Amino acid sequence: MKKLIICFFIPLLFISCYNEEAGRKRSDFVLFEGYVALKKEHNGKRLLVIQDMTKEDIRRMSEDEILTYAAHHDSFLFYVHEKDYQKINVGQKIRVWYAPPVQESKILQVGAEKIQVIDK
Repeated sequence: MKKLIICFFIPLLFISCYNEEAGRKRSDFVLFEGYVALKKEHNGKRLLVIQDMTKEDIRRMSEDEILTYAAHHDSFLFYVHEKDYQKINVGQKIRVWYAPPVQESKILQVGAEKIQVIDK
């Protein structure tokens, strides 16, 4: 009976610790939360997410001002899937999970593994 219980729970434990899509452990992912400041379609679908910016800041700033601000504050340019790109709008607050490594530039760039909209 013990062997049956062990044979059942050990695989269940391993399955629960892995992300099915990427084959990575959940602990490999990093969470970033912020507002979508820009949507870009150059070299793939991308969302610029800035941590310490508000909807009002986004509305009053030009694209160049937003990019300059992002380069000096906590921000990421996330590569996203088409379905996520279509359903998310500028000004929404989102949570994004990503896995390192991160491409370093003025604004950090990385692929988004999972996106959750917080504020519609």
